[in-house]
Amino acid sequence: MQNREQLERVPHGRRSVPAPMFVCLLLLLVALLAGFLFINSSYFQVGTVVIEGNKYLSIEDVSKAAGVPEKINIFRLDTAEIKNHLLRDLRIGEVEVSRRFPTTIVINVKERKPLALVASAYGFVEVDKQGMVLSAFKTIKQVNVPIITGVRLGSIYIGDRAEAVPLKKVLDYLAALDENTLNQLSEVNISSGGDIAAYTVQSVTIRLGTGDKLAEKAKLTGDILQNIGERKAAVDYIDLNYASPYIKFRQ
Repeated sequence: MQNREQLERVPHGRRSVPAPMFVCLLLLLVALLAGFLFINSSYFQVGTVVIEGNKYLSIEDVSKAAGVPEKINIFRLDTAEIKNHLLRDLRIGEVEVSRRFPTTIVINVKERKPLALVASAYGFVEVDKQGMVLSAFKTIKQVNVPIITGVRLGSIYIGDRAEAVPLKKVLDYLAALDENTLNQLSEVNISSGGDIAAYTVQSVTIRLGTGDKLAEKAKLTGDILQNIGERKAAVDYIDLNYASPYIKFRQ
């Protein structure tokens, strides 16, 4: 009976964590927290950002438009935010942003291609195949795309679209050309009567008519220019208004 009473008097206390173990756990927690804060700070640089698909824009231009800082910490970079930043840039049409294991972010851009220069109220504007104004210049210092003459846009600004029907026809024609053929054209003129003529850097005139069957004429343009280039032929003009193209050679 006495033993039973003694057993009942024994208190059921909680087991205490040994002091050394508690200190270790606390230090581990502090280390993890400090590591997390450091990794997510601007002082911690880790990973790389790879930019692909850019042809007209430099890597620096894309990085700046994307909002990528000089000190890269990919743990702090939001891929959705990068994409949204880039899509606000009128020079960029499509964007894909992905993470590549373990520490790389890949930005793939599809740029809006400058297709032609057109005179405007304030100088010249550079447009893409949809007629969207990508850039504006008071004067032209360097010409990398054909100039469309015979039409003058009014007060048009970057981000606006040129809606003139004759201009759209010319842009459709230029967009259908391969890059090598496009680089051979210096000018496309729209006459007051609506006739369209392209001019090469070798002073060859290409008569396109009023703008019908432009995709077909674009292919013919490429084939004929390649052929006369291989033959080193001197050509005055090419008329694509007939069922069979007519080529006038220089005497």
